[in-house]
Amino acid sequence: LMYLKMAGITWYQKKIGAYDQQIWEKSLEQTELKGFGSKPKKTGHIKPGLIDVDLVRGSTFSKTKPESPWTALTRKGLVRVLFFPFFFQWWIQVTSKSISALILVLYFLQVAGAVLYFEVPAACASEVVGPLCLMLLLGTVHCQIVSTESSKSPDNSPVPSRTASPVRRKRLKNNGRPTDGPALPREVKLLQPSEGSRPASDTDDMLWEELLHDPDSASTGSSESGEEEPHGHNHSLPLPNIHQFSWLQACHPSKDRVSAIIWEKGECKKADMSVLEISGIILTRVVEQGMGYLIFGSLVTTSLALLPYCFRLAQKLDVSNLSSVSFQELPAVAIGPPCALSYAFFIITTIERVFLSGLFFFMMCVAERTYRQRLLFAKLFSHLTSARKAKKSEIPHFRLKKVQNIKMWLSLRSFLKRRGPQRSVDVIVSSIFLLALSFSFIICAQLLHSHHTFLDSETNWELMVWCGALMVFLLRLATLGAETNRKYSNASVLLTEQINLYLKMEKKPNKKDQLNIVNNVLRLATKLLKELDTPFRLLGLTVNPLICNITRVVILSAISAAVSDLLGFNIRLWKIKP
Repeated sequence: LMYLKMAGITWYQKKIGAYDQQIWEKSLEQTELKGFGSKPKKTGHIKPGLIDVDLVRGSTFSKTKPESPWTALTRKGLVRVLFFPFFFQWWIQVTSKSISALILVLYFLQVAGAVLYFEVPAACASEVVGPLCLMLLLGTVHCQIVSTESSKSPDNSPVPSRTASPVRRKRLKNNGRPTDGPALPREVKLLQPSEGSRPASDTDDMLWEELLHDPDSASTGSSESGEEEPHGHNHSLPLPNIHQFSWLQACHPSKDRVSAIIWEKGECKKADMSVLEISGIILTRVVEQGMGYLIFGSLVTTSLALLPYCFRLAQKLDVSNLSSVSFQELPAVAIGPPCALSYAFFIITTIERVFLSGLFFFMMCVAERTYRQRLLFAKLFSHLTSARKAKKSEIPHFRLKKVQNIKMWLSLRSFLKRRGPQRSVDVIVSSIFLLALSFSFIICAQLLHSHHTFLDSETNWELMVWCGALMVFLLRLATLGAETNRKYSNASVLLTEQINLYLKMEKKPNKKDQLNIVNNVLRLATKLLKELDTPFRLLGLTVNPLICNITRVVILSAISAAVSDLLGFNIRLWKIKP
């Protein structure tokens, strides 16, 4: 059905486009189509000495991409959390047995807590809804992280699996039979994924195909599920052409070398080094720093776990009668009358809060650590062209005195920017941002609705704790991201190297023409970096443009309404340009 719709759209587009064409345009198109196939062709070669704009952008050192759109991955994540026991084997493959068993226990505790909620009068809805939303969020985020194209071969062909779903098997068939070829070099064989390294298939049971995939594709795949696929050589994948791989190996910027100065036991020595070797030394110089934010996340987790009990104690006890309540009576005041169901419910919700909140703050600490490592990479990269800083940091040092050195510097810059987790951390940061956005909007709406009784709700207190903690992490990530971008986009390094070139021209007039060429390349590199280093970001954070637009329209307007109501005059924050 979808193919018919797309075919109809294509047909109508061509149909209405034909009415806009003049006679000369139609005849020109027909001449071009007829003449291209008859033109003589000869074998061509791409020169490996040149660079692409991808080298400066960082696309040369590509990372894995999601296998499906984020909407499909979100749907898959929700299904795999809501029906967790049916996807238990999949969770084991993408996490571990112990973690999957822990989440399975939390899943059944969540079900038990939802049932007990209706039997406990003192229970609050946020004590059940909060852990449920956290479990859905964590499962969806993890599903988006692990659903990448890492299961594909070097020619971007998916790795078939005997346990693959019918939809995936149909895709593999449509791609062709992905033939025997000549002997492959050792590098290509190493890139071929092994049987044990293949990730989990889409599902473990065909009954859930319609929930995980689009209804039309699921039904089409199910209709062919009875066909048995042949095994043996038909499952082997066509790997890239040997000549193509040799060209890729020869022209890839990681193969370039530069004469760099290194320090060994205080002695200055020279060595020809590649991008991989210099980056390897930089990676070894990245030293782990404090655990402040991990401790902060633990404190917030403890506060969220104890918040319901503290809120009930604060509601039922005043400062005047606090001394008259004994320590043994505090549980009855915080939980209610002694009852097995009440104690079971509050124990379950406390366990859920501790583990799920702890897991979420653990993921935030992972994102903070990754951003901190990126900043350290950027700092050490900025030390490469400074002799004093390079010696202090114990990393190689080279000047941008040759065009080859500039190309090497650009390659190393892109390589270090791509090191470490990228998309997976961006998924975590986006989830933090969306969660903080949602909580802020709810708080503003509650303030507008009833600001006099705002603090009388346990849910509002919990939202404020969450929002405050998320803002602290977002501020930290924004600071690290902005500082990292500033280090990589710092033009003072290139300007300093231009000054050094003029100094060399004065000392060696016979090399003036050669140094002028290098100077011109440095100027072009400076302009190119300024033009390309302007991605859509929010204080250094990699976020979706849709998220920023929602922020400006929704959250800023809500904050403006709340502040305007309190101050008595209108404030329009969403019109302030960043």
